[in-house]
Amino acid sequence: MTQSPFLYMKENSPTVLWNDSADPKELKDALNWGIVGATCNPVIALTAIKADAPHWVSRIKEYAKSHPAATEDEIGWAMVKELSTNAAKLLEGEFEKYNGRNGRLSIQTDPRNFRNAQALAEQAVEFSQLAKNMIVKIPVTTEAISAFEEATYQGVSLNATVSFSVAQTVAVAEAIERGLMRREAEGLDISTMGPVCTIMVGRVDDWVKVSAEKLG
Repeated sequence: MTQSPFLYMKENSPTVLWNDSADPKELKDALNWGIVGATCNPVIALTAIKADAPHWVSRIKEYAKSHPAATEDEIGWAMVKELSTNAAKLLEGEFEKYNGRNGRLSIQTDPRNFRNAQALAEQAVEFSQLAKNMIVKIPVTTEAISAFEEATYQGVSLNATVSFSVAQTVAVAEAIERGLMRREAEGLDISTMGPVCTIMVGRVDDWVKVSAEKLG
């Protein structure tokens, strides 16, 4: 059997691949191919839920019945959290192997809070407690920069998303560094924290293509 190129890359280089899906079946296959992490957001969660509709429709009904006052928004986020927690469980082996640097499930905070740093930080802390190997995505907006520092200080490993520029990356790095330094100053552990900044080159490429087409 031919070895997966991703597995070869994982075993023979410092480069590793994370899976852009939290679907359990896809994730199990991807782990065999050599991936070391995965991501989830509302769109990815919806795709995974549709892929196993009988199970998730049943879970939604069960949750709604046991939480009669829950809004549709609350039910939706409950399913995102459940899906993400299940996916994180599958990644625990990689998490232990890499001492927290990989093997994480990257769960996204509510993008509607992009102007509310406090809400983002609070949700980041909540999501980080769903599983030991959660990493939480926060969008890199001007208002959200302080959330990176505060959530990091609270012990959350963060993944900066909606990041397209060097300026955003530097701002994130400085904010996270401040949070880490605050933890260290108080004797709090940072050894297993693994913050990252995702520079979304593919999205920039998409924008350039559209702009080029408009310009002719």
